[in-house]
Amino acid sequence: MATRPFHSIQALRAIAALLVVLFHLQIVEAKYTAGMPLLPGFIRHADSGVDLFFVLSGFVMTTIAAGSYGSPRQAGRFLVRRSWRVLPPYWFYTTAVVVLMLVAPGIANSAYQEQSVLASYLLWPQPQLPLLTVGWTLIHEMFFYLVMAGMIAFARETWLPALLLGWGALTLAAHFLLDAGAPWQQVASSPLTLEFIAGALVGLYWRHLPAPMALPVAVAGALGLAGAMLLLSEAGGPPPSMAMRLCAFGLPAALLTLGLVRWERAGSPRVPLLLLRIGDSSYSLYLSHVFVISAAGRLWQASGWNHGPCQSGAFIALTVLACIGAGWASWRWLEQPLQRLRPGRRTPRPDTAAASG
Repeated sequence: MATRPFHSIQALRAIAALLVVLFHLQIVEAKYTAGMPLLPGFIRHADSGVDLFFVLSGFVMTTIAAGSYGSPRQAGRFLVRRSWRVLPPYWFYTTAVVVLMLVAPGIANSAYQEQSVLASYLLWPQPQLPLLTVGWTLIHEMFFYLVMAGMIAFARETWLPALLLGWGALTLAAHFLLDAGAPWQQVASSPLTLEFIAGALVGLYWRHLPAPMALPVAVAGALGLAGAMLLLSEAGGPPPSMAMRLCAFGLPAALLTLGLVRWERAGSPRVPLLLLRIGDSSYSLYLSHVFVISAAGRLWQASGWNHGPCQSGAFIALTVLACIGAGWASWRWLEQPLQRLRPGRRTPRPDTAAASG
């Protein structure tokens, strides 16, 4: 049965992408500013946008896979759709990194020039980050898709909750009891998988949350996410472990998603149009923003306008706008045309179009 689009999911995509933009922007600001950085310390934990993305991905997967279980053919179609959604834009931006390394090696991050080009293109786990560094999250994403495709191929839909919980239990056992040696083992045993599983369970059970509880649950999730960023910033020290991320960011992200989706269906709140448009282009924004921020930082330093807080504020605002603009352009003229070329593409049903991403 067709459902209305989940505008709240698009808005959360936008928020997740903008958090990641701010995370990388604070690194560039600290590197190129001649004075005190303007962005507050808790922004160093704005990579929690990645955890929100994983929860949203799990929600989307169980939503678009509904009614297709027990069919290897449907599993194949699922993998083709998801791979085509992720890989061609990622390949485009990975190729941009390769070109930069060849023609202007001083611009590319020399710390990552020992990576395997082939493994980076294939999103195969390796000891280093991929050439396009944000691609590390896509390695986890493709792992999610492969496991999900196995469930679609061989499981009944009624088995899905038990299978998801069993997958989570196996992941935790592997993480805490086994030594993760090879990079692929580290991906398979990562607690970040539980964020995907949490989102998938939200996709299955969000209708069971009483409507009066929807907004309080969403607020609790938002406050939990913001509070974790602040507390970790005050505590200082190294970035949180994967297990700590699950508790600090993953759980609040799942509550935020659950509450907003249920609240939307209960009362259809208006979502700002800007957030919807950024949500539409969030994948392109995620892939392209590292190029925009790097170029903006170098130009800012060369301009000499990198000394006072007003100049830093202008740099931050203009760079965020440039990232949003570049992401929208990439979505409009790269991502959308590529999706129209997808093998076996048909006009999507309203319910799959609402949740796809």
